[in-house]
Amino acid sequence: LNVSALRFFTVYGPRGRPDMAPFKFIDRVSRGMEIQQFGDGSSSRDYTYIDDIVDGVVRAIDRQHKYEVFNLGKGSGTSLREFISLVEKHTGKEAIRRLLPDQAGDVPYTCADVGKAYQLLGYKAKVPFEEGIRRTAEWYRNVYLKTPSISEICPETQANGMGRAPSFAELTRHHGVVALK
Repeated sequence: LNVSALRFFTVYGPRGRPDMAPFKFIDRVSRGMEIQQFGDGSSSRDYTYIDDIVDGVVRAIDRQHKYEVFNLGKGSGTSLREFISLVEKHTGKEAIRRLLPDQAGDVPYTCADVGKAYQLLGYKAKVPFEEGIRRTAEWYRNVYLKTPSISEICPETQANGMGRAPSFAELTRHHGVVALK
């Protein structure tokens, strides 16, 4: 049995999880709401645009290996300071920041080593972080805000403020059995 395990590094993009920083920051900055900045802004993460993740998944399916684990990421970090600056640029609004101390247990830097994925799958992220934030902010303005069934759900009210994604599936109950409608 051929098995390829894929490790995704901070995936973002249109229809992304509302509890993740890219959506949360674009949403809150666009609405003039405060965002929380932990630390001095120097912490860094490897944010990976969804199109690059899909490309990596397809490559892993198309190139079978006996057993391999592949990291799928951008392969470079983006500082929190740069991230917030790009959100401001692509929303056209200044962020209202609440500066907080570093979170206990948070690591200062994460980055995917994508060398094996490049070597064995030909994988290489193509969407630079700024372009991904631009696309996500554009989707937020042109789709999310104009789709009442989505935008009426305030991320702050979901899962005790954690911004959990709402479910759009309708369930029915028939003779004690729950099924998708």
